[in-house]
Amino acid sequence: MDANNMATAESLAVFEVKREPKEEEDEEELVPKRGNRSSMVWLWFGFKTSDIEQKTVICKTCRHQIITSDSNTSNLFYHLKTRHEELYIESVRLRQSTNGTSQPQSNGTKKHQKSRQVLLTKCIPYDEQSRRHREITDAISEFIISEDSASLYTIEKKGFRELVKTLDPRYNMPDRKHFSDVQLPRMYDECRAKVTEELKYVEYYALTTDLWTCTVTQPYMSLTVHFINNDWMLSSRCLQTIYFPEDYTEVMIGTILKEVLESWELREDMLICLTTDDATNNSSLHLTEWDRLQCFGHHLELAIASSLKTPSQTQAAVKRAVGLCKQVTGTISNSFKRRRDLAKAQVDLDLPIHQLKSESPSSWGSRQQMISRFIEQEKAVKQVLREDRKMRHLIPTRQDMRILESINKALNPLMEFTDALSGEEYVSASFVIPVLHLFKHQMLKSQDDDTPLTRTIKEGILNYLSDKYADDATEKLLDMAMLLDPRFKIAYIKEERIDLMKTRAAAEMELLVAGGEAAAPAVSVPASSADESELPAAKKVKKSLSSYFKNTAAHNGQDTSKPSRASVELELNMYLQTANLDPEKDALIWWRQHEVNFPLVAKLAKKYLCIPATSFPSERIFGASGNMVTSKRSCLKPERVDQLVFLSVNL
Repeated sequence: MDANNMATAESLAVFEVKREPKEEEDEEELVPKRGNRSSMVWLWFGFKTSDIEQKTVICKTCRHQIITSDSNTSNLFYHLKTRHEELYIESVRLRQSTNGTSQPQSNGTKKHQKSRQVLLTKCIPYDEQSRRHREITDAISEFIISEDSASLYTIEKKGFRELVKTLDPRYNMPDRKHFSDVQLPRMYDECRAKVTEELKYVEYYALTTDLWTCTVTQPYMSLTVHFINNDWMLSSRCLQTIYFPEDYTEVMIGTILKEVLESWELREDMLICLTTDDATNNSSLHLTEWDRLQCFGHHLELAIASSLKTPSQTQAAVKRAVGLCKQVTGTISNSFKRRRDLAKAQVDLDLPIHQLKSESPSSWGSRQQMISRFIEQEKAVKQVLREDRKMRHLIPTRQDMRILESINKALNPLMEFTDALSGEEYVSASFVIPVLHLFKHQMLKSQDDDTPLTRTIKEGILNYLSDKYADDATEKLLDMAMLLDPRFKIAYIKEERIDLMKTRAAAEMELLVAGGEAAAPAVSVPASSADESELPAAKKVKKSLSSYFKNTAAHNGQDTSKPSRASVELELNMYLQTANLDPEKDALIWWRQHEVNFPLVAKLAKKYLCIPATSFPSERIFGASGNMVTSKRSCLKPERVDQLVFLSVNL
């Protein structure tokens, strides 16, 4: 076979590898022609496997036998022309595209053959069940539910369809109905099945929840579950985004939360804690009789707001300074000319090229960030205001700047703690009491150079936080989490409470070994004498010889099915005597390595260290949901919103 025929045969082979023939049932498989197959017509004809000498040519489409000689293909083309007109047109087009291949091979000829192979590859579209077709369809679906949050209407747009066609001409994109009715529900079911399988092995878990209103004023509530898996990895999953069609009441919220847990087959007695903010809407969650932890970040924000309500003699001055800062920031940020003048002033004064920051009511710490940036750009701001005669009345006075500097000095050290305690992949609840201790003895401790306003703000923040975390239930919960964190243990527990927490930890370890919580066993109600008389007498069972030794072994202390209280306390004390872990290290990695040494304490640690200190996980869902439910997508049904948010967070 010459080089030209060999190249043509390779082109045909490439074409047939890419081509996806229809499946034929109950018929013998056809094999391609051996030897020289330079003619394109052999793409639609073959031979039976049993025809070893390949004497009888058979059409792959209609299975009709065609009489032809070994080198003559006229009858084959005639068959396509009379029986399969579309295939005949395709064969003519392919034959025309391969003209000129009789020239001696050169670099130009090789390039032409390569382009011909690409052309052959592009001829037949992907089958809908092919792997490549499914990959592209899944990628488009993930694009719809990703943070880009493209609407389903994007699929129908001409520009998007042309883009996809240009990227892969063989892909025929399904219509919008396929994505909305088939693809997204299928992905939701698959993702939910994976999350359900993951939650099957969860022993204890914590929840975070919050209520919010989307941009089209529809109320939703998100629910997130947190747990430590068998590999000692802290995981979180969005369970559901619930729509409230009417005014939500205390009973409704509690009922819906219980229904969600039941739908996921999560036992209420395995719920350790529910973390929420301190909003009025969440006060009804006390009705569920679940332990509740209030969000540290929300408490800190409320403490700052409360501390700024200074005595009447300075409150007016604080209100004026903060209000002026907000007004100037908005005036400059909303004007292109003033932003340009601010950038020029920054260059002239050798200041950092930074834009002013605005305060956002929904963003924690945004007020302090606004004040800090305003102080940094004070000289540039004043220069911009002086150049505009209409804005000179907004130039801050020395008193205004002293007040802003006093506020910034008190609040600046606190902002990093909110972000540090809001993580979802590391332990955070055990940090609350150490952070409060750090606030009291370092960050918010009065300094000699503090102004009276700075001291007032520090004292107000400390008093507010101390009051919020003073209740006994919250203190017990946080002490237990800290006791089981190898970085802290009893370092920050009050001295008079150390023995109490040890006793409580030992008691809980005994209950965990026994296989239940104190509240888990059902309460038995003794039957009345009348009821007892109606019960049938129990059939007397003949005792075996070994049964006589059962009680004797138990009385002699030979029951090894569960450890004694002394062994439990011994393991707890041995754990507490180990050296504290470096605060920069990961507590869960330590427990993964030492679980074999302290199995009972590890079981208790897995129970309490999954508690999040803030409700940030649920509030992060607001961002994903806000991108889903916009003014352009205001007609989304609650069920579809739940699916999109669930996939966006859990995929």
